[in-house]
Amino acid sequence: MDDTIELNPVEQKLVDDLLQELYRQRGLDYRNYSRTFLSRRISAFVKKQNFNSVEEMVERVMEHDEDLERFIGSLSLPTTRMFRDPQVFRYLRESIIPMLSRTHLTKVWSAGCSTGEETYSLAIILHEELPGRKILTFATDLNEKSLYKAKKGIYQVRRMRAYTLGYMASGGTRDFSNYYQADDENAIFNEDIKKNLVFAQHNLVTDSSFNEFDLILCRNVLIYFNRGLQERVVKLLSKSLRPGGVLILGDKESLRAMSSQNDFFELDRMLRVFRKRE
Repeated sequence: MDDTIELNPVEQKLVDDLLQELYRQRGLDYRNYSRTFLSRRISAFVKKQNFNSVEEMVERVMEHDEDLERFIGSLSLPTTRMFRDPQVFRYLRESIIPMLSRTHLTKVWSAGCSTGEETYSLAIILHEELPGRKILTFATDLNEKSLYKAKKGIYQVRRMRAYTLGYMASGGTRDFSNYYQADDENAIFNEDIKKNLVFAQHNLVTDSSFNEFDLILCRNVLIYFNRGLQERVVKLLSKSLRPGGVLILGDKESLRAMSSQNDFFELDRMLRVFRKRE
């Protein structure tokens, strides 16, 4: 059952004002996120924090920093896992990595990296398939707390079994446990996997391109934006790729009808893999 609150015009105006203030104070721009996404997150936040109404929620968030921080956290969805959609990582291993240029430093961008599970999955595959190659992977997200966790590379050890299965399904053949040290509660990824990772805060909505990449993964990010914002982000991703570079989107995302779609051709429609035209 969907408990999403249908915002009336007064509530919508209050939420719009809150998002504008959040942008003014913090530089966090949620103003053009999908209305459906925002309604769901606000509904969940109102219920979880036991507010009686959207009006009460907005008032509390505007007046109390602790409530504001909780609200900002509620707009992030760190729903990720290692080797999520392993067929994508198998395709990456078997088809994309062999086509990467071997004449320069390989640069990779994990955009919207959340708490880092995708980034470490990517790092492990690059480590296996390009041994000895100089590779630099940038992992960025808007949420500082998620980035802090990602940089530490510490995850619950009880998740390692599922992550090992994902690794194997993605074509991995080594002992996955060799990539981390574990105690009764946590698994900590080894420094030889971390050493080529650079974690940094970056806002896909407002920030500009900061490098030219061979490969960009931006999966399950565009679905939270409205169409105008999707257009802006895809243009940024296109500008950030080398000619011949590869872009991977999420399984519910597409470049169809985007103004930048002609910058790319499809490598795999089902897996949402695109290559920038040279």
